[in-house]
Amino acid sequence: MTEHNAFPGGGQYRAENHPITSLIILLSLVFVGALVFGTLSVFVALAITGMDVGGPEGLLSGNASNTDFLKIVQAGSSIGMFILPAILLGVIEKRKHSYLDFKTAVNPMLGFMIVGIMFFSAPILEQSIKLNESMQLPKAFSGLENWMKAKEAELEKLTQTLLSDTTYWGLFVNLIVVAVIPAIGEEFLFRGCVQKILIRWFKNSHVGIWLAAIIFSAIHLQFYGFLPRMLLGVLFGYLLLWGKNIWLPVLAHFLNNAAATVSAFYLQRQGKSLDEMNFGEQIPTYFYFISFVLTAILLYQYHKTSTAGNVQYHGKKLD
Repeated sequence: MTEHNAFPGGGQYRAENHPITSLIILLSLVFVGALVFGTLSVFVALAITGMDVGGPEGLLSGNASNTDFLKIVQAGSSIGMFILPAILLGVIEKRKHSYLDFKTAVNPMLGFMIVGIMFFSAPILEQSIKLNESMQLPKAFSGLENWMKAKEAELEKLTQTLLSDTTYWGLFVNLIVVAVIPAIGEEFLFRGCVQKILIRWFKNSHVGIWLAAIIFSAIHLQFYGFLPRMLLGVLFGYLLLWGKNIWLPVLAHFLNNAAATVSAFYLQRQGKSLDEMNFGEQIPTYFYFISFVLTAILLYQYHKTSTAGNVQYHGKKLD
């Protein structure tokens, strides 16, 4: 028998969608958004830069107009592929599920804790990057491994092109394109929508968080950065699970991307390449243990403060 929930206005909620249905709707919105906004952003970029697209090699040449072209397309595609689909899913299923929670009260201390968590967890993530980069597949999969390395080099070249501008205006634009828009878009989509759908499907918060993090990392197609990106996805997932407000993981995601963007900026201003953006060798071994302990303490305090806030503002611990 189909159940209906009473609607505050006196009506009835329609029966909720199965999680698979919600995922299909979301994927459809992502596909349409990527197609429409990707196409529009290309035309806008061509109109603004006046450049003649000379194929992938030309786009990645580092020419200023080519770089501007890439940034416009990157920003437009991200809005169409991530931000709008997440918002539209919330509108479509408004009477059935809540995805993007902007209104849950947040203790300001949580923001400061997130800054500390992202700072102290950096050495741990650095180690996970090294571990991931040392990965080698069996010889039987050498073809796959060569393809993965080629894809990694291609995406690395794209990143270097996007971050090649060493002016302060270029830094500002890069922060918008590389930090602000991805932080909002990817958290809206993966934590706000995908994670919540998976939690509803498996009826287990931890399974939903880890699966969403795996999908989040895999979708980037950067195989030698899969582990650290997955761990970040898990971290962002728990920040949302405990804190309830979507802006909390958005803040953490922004801090992570912004730190890399600013580091790349000052590194290039000193005439160094992005390949030198590796700080692991400068850190004493014992500091990794300290990093782990301080991160764990801050996460515990974040969880404790979030729970206390839920009770204070809502009279109960939110699910």
